[in-house]
Amino acid sequence: MKKVIEKLKEFSTQIDLNERFDYKFNISDKIFSTIETKSLSNKKNPFDQNIELKWILSEKYKTNSEQSFIDFWIINNWGGIRGFKQNQHNIEKINRFKKQLSNKKLSLDCFSTISSLSKIASFIEPEKYVIYDSRVIYTMNWLILTCENENSFKEKYFPMPSGRNKIIADFDMNTIVNISHISEYVEKKELFISQQRAYFEFCDFIKTTTKSIYGENSKPYELEMLLFTLADKEIFNELKNRIHITTRKKFNL
Repeated sequence: MKKVIEKLKEFSTQIDLNERFDYKFNISDKIFSTIETKSLSNKKNPFDQNIELKWILSEKYKTNSEQSFIDFWIINNWGGIRGFKQNQHNIEKINRFKKQLSNKKLSLDCFSTISSLSKIASFIEPEKYVIYDSRVIYTMNWLILTCENENSFKEKYFPMPSGRNKIIADFDMNTIVNISHISEYVEKKELFISQQRAYFEFCDFIKTTTKSIYGENSKPYELEMLLFTLADKEIFNELKNRIHITTRKKFNL
């Protein structure tokens, strides 16, 4: 993934996450103590506030034996995923996911909601796990396609989770990948990493690569936030400029 890393280094010098990262949340929510709200309010921008939030919630996980209220606050309130309801089925799924993290192999059922579940993991252990959502993986797969696999298929892609972003929905990355590797698709070659292993391979890549881009003292979420930020502007602009589709019509006269 050398070429992907070089491209990410290039983007990291162009994009100041203190200015561009714009994911906001309610810092006065009842989940926070007065001291925690004050600490969050002292941060100057959403980037710094989200980093502070990582460590606030990580500490809450360590000090609270009952963790469901944290889990569902992350998914429903911070993540804005209202469809993942707090019910017994989902509580059990979260508990299975937490156990599967230690085995480094996910069930297909857990991967089906990886956008939600990975958010929890990223707050439990911010230096080990990152968020695996549609915007982040959209960016990642585009970079693999255009940097590593431009001339031939060399690197497998990460399976795309479902997402609510209109651009990602309208320009489906699975379709782009399959068309770009139509010969391999016809030959039924595996273009994507297995869903059981994908999350862990992604976390390992991010942990290793973050240090080469942002320095030895950097944290994995810095690179994850860069990938998230790139999706709507830089990656979409590249896609518009580089994707060309030719249709061939055959008429029987």
